[in-house]
Amino acid sequence: MKVAKRFRWEGAHRLPWHEGRCRDLHGHSYEMFVEVEGEPDENGMLIDFKHLKNALAPMVDTWDHATVVAETDAKLLGIMRESGWRHVVIPYDTTAENICVYFADHLVNEHRDLLVERRIHTVRVRVAETETCYAEAVRSL
Repeated sequence: MKVAKRFRWEGAHRLPWHEGRCRDLHGHSYEMFVEVEGEPDENGMLIDFKHLKNALAPMVDTWDHATVVAETDAKLLGIMRESGWRHVVIPYDTTAENICVYFADHLVNEHRDLLVERRIHTVRVRVAETETCYAEAVRSL
């Protein structure tokens, strides 16, 4: 059985090494689908959607209307810190692929007990930066 929950947020980022427009600070209306797969319980429920919401909504709220900055992007990080503007620092470049990994790893690492209790064996996170493109990360427990 597989269930999914959708999350949305607005955010900015940049890829300083990129040869195109993504090199500059720009924004996206992010959409994330979190799918979990496993064996439903005796009532036919895999997991209550509120558990997924409770696990990830605090992160999404922190990221909403913030700039996501790679810890190696010293220039942008300096501007964000100096200005006091809302930002989140991650240990990766801020590609859609890495954002998927960040959220998937958070769910698996920080909420493993819940996932195991609910007999979930696979977590899939899909992050779309636009209506036409997305990245996806899969984690097995």
